[in-house]
This record gives sequence, C-alpha cells and structure tokens, in this order.
Amino acid sequence: MTTPVELNPKEYVKTLELLRKIDFFTEVPDDDLRGILLSLHKQTFEPGKTILFQGEIANRLFIVVKGGVSISSKAKGQNLALAELAPPSYFGEISLLRPVSATATATAGVDGAELIILNHDALTELSKRIPDIQTRIQTVIESRIASKKKASESDE
Repeated sequence: MTTPVELNPKEYVKTLELLRKIDFFTEVPDDDLRGILLSLHKQTFEPGKTILFQGEIANRLFIVVKGGVSISSKAKGQNLALAELAPPSYFGEISLLRPVSATATATAGVDGAELIILNHDALTELSKRIPDIQTRIQTVIESRIASKKKASESDE
C-alpha cells in the first residue's frame, strides 16, 4: 500500500473523464468538477490488501481507476462476497455524507487497485457550488440499500 498522494496535473483530463462516469457527477458542470481535482488524492494497493475494514469510519469516497476491488461482509460468522468492482465503480459514498462505520470490507483485487479518493472536506467545498450534490448521492445510497435488501431477502 502506498500513502495517498495528490493528483499529478497530467492526470486531470483522465480523472475528469472518470468522474463524468460516476452517476451523481454526470450532470455536474465541468468547471465545478475541475474545482475538486485539487482536493482528490490517488492511492495504490497491492493485490489482496485491505482498503477499508467493515466497521471502520472512513468519511471518503473511493473511485476505482485501475485494477479491481472485492467487497465482502461478515455476517453470522460467515464471510459473504458482495461485489467485484472495476473502473469506474466506487464505494464509501455513505460515509462521505455522514460519519458511519463501513458496512463491508473492501480489498484490492488480484491485480491490485489504484483508487481516486474524495474526502468529506472536498465534498463540502463541492456542495457550495452544487447545492444538490448531497441529495444526488443520497438517492444513489437509497437505491443501493434497496437492492442489497432485496438480494438478502432472496437468499433467505
């Protein structure tokens, strides 16, 4: 695992293209998205390394740039595989809005993972320019929770 580093300005165009693919950023004007580039960090994880532990309070959004991320959770003493994420997937959006513990563990995939990280402070800055950004994120969260609930009910 490396320490998070600031984005290299040479990566801005590619990062803007990636942000454009995130559902709650699709209609955000380019100027506003460019405004958060300076707040983003990049971090690389070796294959199999834990990125985020279930129960950890993270207050940041992780966007998969390269490689993959496995999402799993422990329930009733069993480890359940929930999802395999590839670019431009993301996780951590719930804790971005309010400090809550992670509902699952995120682990770098077999090829490792390179992630872009948006922290809560950057979201607060973005909210000044885009007042409804938190509502957009909340809508995505509610839809993910509903589909997770539906999936767990079909397992029973």
